[in-house]
Amino acid sequence: MTSSHQPTETDLIRLNKRLADLGFCSRREADSWIERGWVKVNGQTAGMGLKVSPQDQVSVDKKASAAQEQLATILLHKPIGVVSGQAEHGYQNAAAIIGARNLWLPPELKPSSARRFSPQILRGLAPAGRLDIDSTGLLVLTQDGRVAKTIIGEDSTISKEYLVRVSWQGKSVT
Repeated sequence: MTSSHQPTETDLIRLNKRLADLGFCSRREADSWIERGWVKVNGQTAGMGLKVSPQDQVSVDKKASAAQEQLATILLHKPIGVVSGQAEHGYQNAAAIIGARNLWLPPELKPSSARRFSPQILRGLAPAGRLDIDSTGLLVLTQDGRVAKTIIGEDSTISKEYLVRVSWQGKSVT
């Protein structure tokens, strides 16, 4: 005896969440893909706000993968006095110090095959984590929601280490 389970409202989730849960992209990116007609559910072009069941077949157009290949992720050694995210009064943000002058390419990449710097790389660039203004260290800035989720998502297994030095009455303590 087999039973055919009809999905109930509690079985349904928004398509953008399903795409994010499947690891395709972030929810925001999923919304953009849906708007562009790059997502199909059960062979039909999906619309915004669509809810899907676990049994629904979701497919993504190759144009979405091509768009993801254009997303930038930048590793930056953030200096003291620079804000990780949104600029604060009197301080510049980390993205503002990124430019062609400080782009490093590994020796195995020929300049012709490497992605050239353009101001568009800075558009939508967000820190995956943060360092306080008085901190220095590695900061990851990305346009790719998958990268951010991997680093700072609730299921992230990446450990973050902080070394704190405190100066008190002329003595340095680590």
